[in-house]
Amino acid sequence: MRDGPMTPGERKLTFRKNRGERGADLVEAALVLPILLTLMLALFSFGRAWDVYQTMTRAAREGVHDAVMTQCATCDTGMDYDPSTYIHDNIVFPALQATGIDTSKVLNYSQGYTWLDPSNTVCGVYISFQYPYQLSIPFVPVPITNITLSTRVQMRLENPPSAGAGTCP
Repeated sequence: MRDGPMTPGERKLTFRKNRGERGADLVEAALVLPILLTLMLALFSFGRAWDVYQTMTRAAREGVHDAVMTQCATCDTGMDYDPSTYIHDNIVFPALQATGIDTSKVLNYSQGYTWLDPSNTVCGVYISFQYPYQLSIPFVPVPITNITLSTRVQMRLENPPSAGAGTCP
């Protein structure tokens, strides 16, 4: 190491040595920034997909919970109570709409009663449906940007039919 200023000859030698690397930082940034941006947008898009899936599951869980609860025997609603349309129209779809999910795109919505065990002793209710979600990731081919999220939730009935009845309501 030298103390003091560089001589003109040393300055010229240093300049020639670094001259070939002048644009390297710019080229590296041009290569790395699109990849980094794509990864960040992909992470955001997958996070939103996870949020939509969680919302679907929560809405189905609320609907199934209402279906398994005993209905009020002394209440006069003044209308015919059809649990399938009531749950669909007043519980599941409003919960989806509240978070901005377009319910017109919901696919294969079904709900009903089913046996929850192989020996047909535990009766329950299920709700299942699917929702198409489009990932918005730049620079990715179109076929892998469309995914279908699906959920199925089931719960045991509070007042199941007696064991051996053979049918689940």
